[in-house]
This record gives sequence, C-alpha cells and structure tokens, in this order.
Amino acid sequence: MATTNQLKQLAERSRKVANAIVKQDIPTIERNLEQIEKQSRKLADKVIKPGEEPERKAPYFLANIGIDGDRLSQEVKSINVLGAFEPRDILPDTDVEKFIEHKHQQTISNIIKDGHTQTINDYNAYFDRCLIQDWDKTKRKVFEELGQHIPTGTSSNSSDLFSTPGNSRSIFQTPLRGAPSGSFPGPSTPRSSYVERTVSFRSESASQLNQRHLIYFDIVSKLNNFRLSKIEYGVVNEFTNAAKKLGVDYVKKLVQCWQSLISIVGENNVIDGRFARYPLKERHYAKSYMAPASSPENKELYRNLLNGAKRYLEESYPFFPKYVNSFRTEALLGGQPSVSNTARAMLRAIHRPNGGIPINNLTMAENIPIWGHIYILLRQGHYQDALQVAEGYKSNFSKTDQTFIVYFTKYINNNNSLPSDDRQKLMTEIKQWPPFPHLYDPYKCLLYQIIAQMEELPQRPPTDSISPTFEDFMWLHLMCISEIDMESKTGSDILSLERFQKKVRDLGPAHFNHSGKDPMQYFRVLLLTLQFEKAIYYLYHEYTEDAVHFAISLAYYGLLRVPESAEAMALIIDEDESRPKLNFNTIIYQYVRKLANDKASSTAFQYLILLCLYGNRQTDSGRHQVELCHYYVRQLVYDTEAFSELVGDVRSREGQIKKYMPLMYIDDEQEFNEIIVYELAQQCVEDGKFKAAQSLYELTENYEKIIVLLNKMLAEYIWVSIQGVSMQPESAQELNPQEIKKVLQDYKKHQITMRLPAERIQTCEKLLGLVIQNVDLFPFEEDVSIIKQKAAAIDGFDGQLKNCVAELLLITMRCIHSRYEQLKEQTSFMSPSPSNKHLGDTLVLRQKAKCLVSFVGYLKSSAITSDVFQKLNEFESLMR
Repeated sequence: MATTNQLKQLAERSRKVANAIVKQDIPTIERNLEQIEKQSRKLADKVIKPGEEPERKAPYFLANIGIDGDRLSQEVKSINVLGAFEPRDILPDTDVEKFIEHKHQQTISNIIKDGHTQTINDYNAYFDRCLIQDWDKTKRKVFEELGQHIPTGTSSNSSDLFSTPGNSRSIFQTPLRGAPSGSFPGPSTPRSSYVERTVSFRSESASQLNQRHLIYFDIVSKLNNFRLSKIEYGVVNEFTNAAKKLGVDYVKKLVQCWQSLISIVGENNVIDGRFARYPLKERHYAKSYMAPASSPENKELYRNLLNGAKRYLEESYPFFPKYVNSFRTEALLGGQPSVSNTARAMLRAIHRPNGGIPINNLTMAENIPIWGHIYILLRQGHYQDALQVAEGYKSNFSKTDQTFIVYFTKYINNNNSLPSDDRQKLMTEIKQWPPFPHLYDPYKCLLYQIIAQMEELPQRPPTDSISPTFEDFMWLHLMCISEIDMESKTGSDILSLERFQKKVRDLGPAHFNHSGKDPMQYFRVLLLTLQFEKAIYYLYHEYTEDAVHFAISLAYYGLLRVPESAEAMALIIDEDESRPKLNFNTIIYQYVRKLANDKASSTAFQYLILLCLYGNRQTDSGRHQVELCHYYVRQLVYDTEAFSELVGDVRSREGQIKKYMPLMYIDDEQEFNEIIVYELAQQCVEDGKFKAAQSLYELTENYEKIIVLLNKMLAEYIWVSIQGVSMQPESAQELNPQEIKKVLQDYKKHQITMRLPAERIQTCEKLLGLVIQNVDLFPFEEDVSIIKQKAAAIDGFDGQLKNCVAELLLITMRCIHSRYEQLKEQTSFMSPSPSNKHLGDTLVLRQKAKCLVSFVGYLKSSAITSDVFQKLNEFESLMR
C-alpha cells in the first residue's frame, strides 16, 4: 500500500514537472504502452550493430563536390592524440633544477597571458578614451557654433555683425545663429550652459562700434607690446582713460566701473601706462587667487581686495561736491578747511533748515550732529580723524555710550576690526537696547553696526534718510564683513563675504538696475563684492565688448578663474558658487570671430595671443592652452587669408606672429616654422590652396617641399583634365601650368634646383611636358628593349606622376580603339575592295594596342591595377 502511494506521488510530481516544462500552446502526445514499444523498436533497428557496415551515402555526396571521404577518414584515424593528454611527470622534491625550469616556463607563460590580457584592456581603454575625446571636441565645436546668437535688441546695422558668409568649416567665418537669451547670475542661474552665450552690442551703429574697436584695440596692442618688452603696464588705468573717449550714453557709469577696478586691484601711480612706483606684474595675483579658500595667502588677498573696494567707495563719496557746492551759504565752508571742518560743512548742508534732512533724534553739539560728524569722517575713509573727533565729543555722550570710545579705539587700531571677545561683548550690549527703533540717532546706529560688524541691528532703526545711495549701501556692508574665509561658518549676526555675495545675487539685477535703465550698476555691485567671474558673465549679455576688455584686465592680473580643461564648453561653471570659473577662451574666441568677419585680422591676432595668459609648459592644462592659442591663430590666418600680414612674405616683410613669438611660447624660428608655417601649408595643400602653400614654404626656404607641391599641382591638373571636369576660376588660377613653369625656370636661374634631388626636378619636368607638350611615355613598337626601357623610366617616376600612368594608358587605348573603329567603318563603305592605306593603318593601330598591353606586363604591380589591365585587354581583343 505504501509503495502504491509512493508511485502515485511520483507520477503526480512527474506530471507537474512536465506541465512546467512543456509550453501550454503545444499539445501533449498521448501514447499507450504498445505504441511506445513499437517506436522504441524502430529506433533500435536504426542503430548499427557491431560488425555491420554503415550505409555509404555520405562518400557519394562528398564525391560530387570533389572530396575523398574515405581518404579523409583514414587520415583522421591515423592521428594520435594520446600524447596531447599525457600527464606531466611528477618532479622529485630533490630535483631543484627541474623545479626552477618548470617555474621559469610557467612564469613566461603567465607573463605572456597577462600581457595579452593587459594589452587588450589597454587597447579598449585607449579606444574608449579617444572616442570620448573626439566626441567632446566635436561636441564643443558644434556648441561653439550653435551657442552664439544675434541679440534680438540690436539694430539692423549691428545685427549683421555676426552674419558674414564664409566657408562652413571655418571657425572664424561660420555664420552664427539665433537662440533664446540666457539668464543672469542669480539664485536661478544654471550651473553651466552653452545656450546662454548671447552677445550684445545694444543699439550702437556700425561707426560707433568701429570707433570702440579702435580705442580698445590701441590699449590691447600697447599691453602686448609692454608684455613683449617685459615692462609692467597699468592696463586698468589705460582702459579707464580710453572709456572716457567712447561716445556711448552710459560712458559715465562705465568709467565708474573702471575706476572701481583700479582701486580694487590697487593699480596706483600710473602715468601713460607706466608705473611710477609699486608696479603690479603680469599675473600678479594669480597664485594667491587660485589658492584654496582656507589658505593664508588667499585670505590676505581677499582682505586687500576688499580694502580696495572700500577705498573706492570712500573716495567717491558723493555728498561733498553735491551739497557743499550747491549750498555754500548753509555749509559755511572756509577757504582752506580741514578734514573735520569739511565734514561739518557737509552736515550743515545735509541738515539745512529749508529742504534738508530733519534733525529729529539727532544728538547735537554746536548745531552739528556729533554722531553724524564721526560717521561722515569714517565714510570718507578718514579713520584717525574720526577717532580724534569722537574723543572730543566724549563729554557729549550719554552714560550708556561712554564705552563707545573704548570700542572705537580698538576698532581703528586693529585694522578696522574688533577682537573677537570685544565684538561679542558689544553685540550683547546692542541686543539689550530697548526695542524702540524710531528713538535712536541713525548715525549712532550705523556706527555701532559698523564697529560690531553686524549685518543689521536687532532693533532695525531707519537709516535710509542719511544713507540713501547705492554707494552707501555697499560701503556699509563691506565695512561689516568680518570673515574673509569663504568656508567659515558664521553666526546669524555676523556678515561674511560669502554671505554678502549670496545676498547680492539673491537681490538680482532688477534691485540695482532701476528697472533695467542702468545695467552697469549691477556689474559694479558684482565687482565690489569680488565676484569677478559672475560680473563678466553678467556684463557679457549686456555690453559684450566692454565685458571682453574687463575680462582681459582681470586675466592680466590673474583675477579670473578658468576651467582646467581648455575644451570646456560652458561660458561659466559654478559648481562651487563661491569660486566659479569663467571660460576666458570662449569670450576671446567669440570676440575674435567678429573681428575676423570684419577683416580686422591683425586686430584679432592681438586678442588671440592673450589666451596664453593662462598658458605654461609645466602643466597639462597650461600646455593645452598654448596649443589652443596656436590652433586659433592658424585658423585666423587661414580663414582671413592674411598670410603676408600675419605670417610674413619672403618679398615684403616679417609677419606679426614672428614678432610676438615669446608671448605664444614659441622659442625660435624652427619652432615657429613647425607650429605655424608647416601646419598652415599642409592645411592649404589639403584644401587646394596651392599658391598660399607655396608662399609659406618659400618663407622657410624649404624648396624641396615646394617642388613636391608643384608636382602635386601638376598631377592634380592632369587628373582634372583626364576626368573632363570643368574647373572653377579659382581652381584654374591655382592650377596654372604656365606659372608653375615660370617658377621652375626661376629656380633654375638662381641655381636653387642644384640643391634639390634630381628625381624631383625630373618628375616636375615630365609632368610639365605632359601638360604643355607631348611626351613620349609609352612604346608603340614591338621592341622588347624599348618596352623595358620605358617601363623602367615610369617605375622611377615620383608618386604624383606614377598615379597618372594608369589613366593615361586607358586614355591612350581609348584613342587607339576609337580611331580603329573609325577606320573600320570607312573600310566597310569601300567593300569589297578597301584601299591598302586603310588596311595598313588598321594594322598599325592593332600593333600599337598590342604593344601597350605588352608594356603593362613589364610595369610593377603597384603602378597598374588588375582592373586597368583587364580593360586594356578588352580594348585590344576588340581590335583583333
């Protein structure tokens, strides 16, 4: 019973397995035991029994296709494979020599195997790397073309600036296409985007733009000349003076931006571009600016730059000229007033009885707001005078303000910063003030806020009436910055540089630009907060040309961070908001495109060599930057065809590139030839600009290259003639055999050919002969010695001439066959008695065709292909 149950369970499990394996759409085959037995017997009958001969159908099948199956079977059976699987001899433990030999063989085998695997892996990795690099380069070029736009707000004159037609492969002559405008740096600014690269020249006419080009270019040219002479150049001062000459409606605001940059970088004591003392060198701040944010040199640099920004705002304090000169009667300013008396006069004008700011809540002494007197002196940058005046007003202070002098003295003597303990103590006292903001003297509140370096006081007293301007807002916040370290974590009351930068970005352009009427204002804000990369990025969308030259000034002093990869595509990369990177290459490149389209090639060149400001020979990125500069210079020369002007001409003058070689990291003339001349010549040859290539090679006196080029030109001419293609006028001018003949004659006259390989000259003469006159290349007599002689002569030809031989043979054979068919047609009309002359001519043509075929047999296989030989045979057979 138990066995029966087990069998049932086994059968059930078998059915489940079958159901799981067999697809449901295939019907099951049901057979009983008798049917299964019959099928089994049929299968058993087909099995060959021992001693039986198999059915021999396969040998007959193989014999039909020429295979001897029996012989192959015998050969297979004769192979002994036992040795291949014999076990290795076990080495005795004492046989050291055999053991070492065995290990040696194993080591070699493993090395070969590992090397093979490593080679495959290295190849795959290299292939992937090359593929990615090529794709990145191609993508970058595409983005460079598609990521440039004509601004929608430009006039008809300026809208044509970027639409010069040209060669589609050119990087300087490709027309630019429109695209949506990009956003400005703010909280919503994307990390990086190529579509943001708009260029804007506003509504200026072409004459205004040309004037600006000339004014700015004069400074750029002087900058490069000073760099070439290794003399420091006050570039920001010079751009400031140049901006004053520009006939634009925003020139006043533009000059203010340049003046702020002068103070920020500390470019002082400059006369006509030269430093009278304390010169700033090229890339003066680069090392400190690129250093980590936490490094001492980076902190010190930012501190100095901030001091420069504050100094600009203090020196440009607007109230003195505006109020004192307008209200001289109320100001009561004497003939030679001191700094303190000037501040008094300003306060009298500001708080004049009729029309001035009311003196409510102001602490007065002798009709002068005492807190205002201290504030005005501090606002103008007269720190020691402000401290001296404060000490004089000590008796006028209330009891709670007696400690102000202590804090103020420490603040002034500690480089405008309180010690940390004193700052915390003062902030605690301020937080204990009663919460009645309208009862406080606004000047006093501003002074306490500055000394405590708080972003704002807890009581938030109104101070707009005495600090109403943009400059006041910026100066107050810059004075309150207490932390230079970008990465430091500060409390809610303490203002750090990074925190203020973010606040400015959050406010955005609309807050500072007066509803778009003053785009330069936000740019100045970004400069004063040391956000140089974002400042250039913003201005680039508003006033492109000005942005380019601000970028040049900052790059000259090393105050622009750029992407480490010269192949970077985005205009700005701000993965770290506090340390963004600006694509200086793109800014210069796009501007140069416009100059190149305006045929200002020499001007464009002066801008391109500025790319090497970020070049060096020590790092990969520096070397890549130099190579990129060289590449752009070559493309500029090629696209504008300014070969004589930039590269030079052997008959006229030296080109500009050679003059500025040191700025491009080109050491000598040989390197100049390899990097610039030969690369340009090769590109000209590839694109069919043979005359330009010839001029370039003449510049280097590489006459052998010129002869090779002439041979190529002649071979090209022959090829075009053979193909029957009608040449364009430009091509016909390039491939002029008569001019080539004159060049060769001129070289012979000056004995230049004596220094060149004889076979090159012979090839050139042969090719000229083919073009200008008939040359006896092929044999037409059945003389084996002559045939061999002609074949040997052709085998010794240069590559250009040898490439034409096959086509010339076919043309010659076609001519013979065509003439033969004409004679054959004529003799058919004379039938049945054709003349002896016609019969003789046809016989001669047959002989010539036969000689040509025989002649081909003596040529090397590299000269004539099998297809050509077959065609020649076909023509010859048609004439039999």
